[in-house]
Amino acid sequence: MGRINNTPPVLPYLLAGALKLTGGAEFWTRALFFPFGLAAAWGLLALAARFLRRPLWPTLIVLAGPAWTLNMNHAMAEVVMAGFALPALWLAVAAADDGDARAWAASALLAALALLSKYNALFVLPPALLYARARGVRLPRLAAWAATALAGLALGMLWDRLAGGLPLGAAWSTTSSAISFSARPQAHRLRALLDFAGGLGLVVAVWGLRLRPSRRALALTAAFCALLFAPRLDLWPARPVDRLTGVLLAWGTCVSLWTLLAGPRARGAALWASWAAAVAALQLAYWAVVARFVVFLLPPLVFWLWERLEGERPGELELLGRTGFGAALALSLALGATDRAYASAQKRVAAQVSARWLSRGARVWYSGHWGLQEYLSRAGARQLDVDRGGWDEVRPGEVVVVSVPNTNRIPPRGRVLAGVESETVPAPLPIRLICGRACEGGFYSSTSGFLPWSLSDAPLDVFTFVERR
Repeated sequence: MGRINNTPPVLPYLLAGALKLTGGAEFWTRALFFPFGLAAAWGLLALAARFLRRPLWPTLIVLAGPAWTLNMNHAMAEVVMAGFALPALWLAVAAADDGDARAWAASALLAALALLSKYNALFVLPPALLYARARGVRLPRLAAWAATALAGLALGMLWDRLAGGLPLGAAWSTTSSAISFSARPQAHRLRALLDFAGGLGLVVAVWGLRLRPSRRALALTAAFCALLFAPRLDLWPARPVDRLTGVLLAWGTCVSLWTLLAGPRARGAALWASWAAAVAALQLAYWAVVARFVVFLLPPLVFWLWERLEGERPGELELLGRTGFGAALALSLALGATDRAYASAQKRVAAQVSARWLSRGARVWYSGHWGLQEYLSRAGARQLDVDRGGWDEVRPGEVVVVSVPNTNRIPPRGRVLAGVESETVPAPLPIRLICGRACEGGFYSSTSGFLPWSLSDAPLDVFTFVERR
């Protein structure tokens, strides 16, 4: 594992313990990680309460949104990281404001644990250090805090290297090797970042309009978005409804950013701006724009907008809070129902494959990852591996299961004589998180599309069963 894993060690050890306790039962495994989500939510509320007069509504809007509700129920590194990182940032702010040395030490320790959970926890450092410096914290204390926060990660990377694992910087080299710096991929990445922020935050794409942007701001941001979504910058042809959705979400996000940066300076502006900038920079340098990391971009944007609204439109706060929370929750329920149907289909197909082929001794292969990999592997199927020849390993009478909107699928290198059947999975609602290029839904990875969700009636999935002859 040390030779292929580029994730810090906290999650693998926690997951190993959880699986030992639960025997792999999904509900209870997720339940054991739920306290990390609670700690992260508490950290958000505590941070908001230090700057906002009415912190509950904006916090609830973040928590009710699909980026949080869908991702924070997964047993993945970002969940553990959030449980350490957000309380760490709150403690750093509290220590800078109150001069509490114990809070400062606790913040550094939690930041270190966050970085040992996921490298992307680096986003905590700029806002914590810049805010503390602005509050007069001396440079030696800031240096000690940063050294403590980074020490565990540095030691872990050194240990991996000495044990024969990945070299220092492997996470970045893996990421950078997946990034193309030509115009179209970069335009796609920027589209996705703006659309994910507006489409998952919702209020981020709306509240800026309530802060009285100038006609110049509206015109310039509209022109920028029209250019950004021009067909010549497409990675693949986009449907008109997806292009229009993308333009509107990106335009709303740009308007909010413009009004925040050009308007009156709120008390928490420096913290919110440095926090958002750190997450955005890391996300643009990551292999793809993903909802599980954009979730950390939403709190500073939502809190910053709310702080401005408290000063400029206090009479609208209750209405804005209620409608924002309702819209976020409604979108989460719709996307949650769709995601549940998609996940259930993976389990159902794995059971069908087991009953039809594996139970009578036939060898079954699959191409793809995610839930399909988990359930088919558990049933006894094997994954196609390009290092072993991919489809060349499949013998006559053996079956390959392929899922269309999946990742890392391996196509055959030439024509394959086979019998082919397929099964289409319908959806409960005309909204998609994953489209497989049939639309621009790319919630789990912008490599599938520049939208976090897409209005579409395309099938949720199409499973193909290829029996080689």
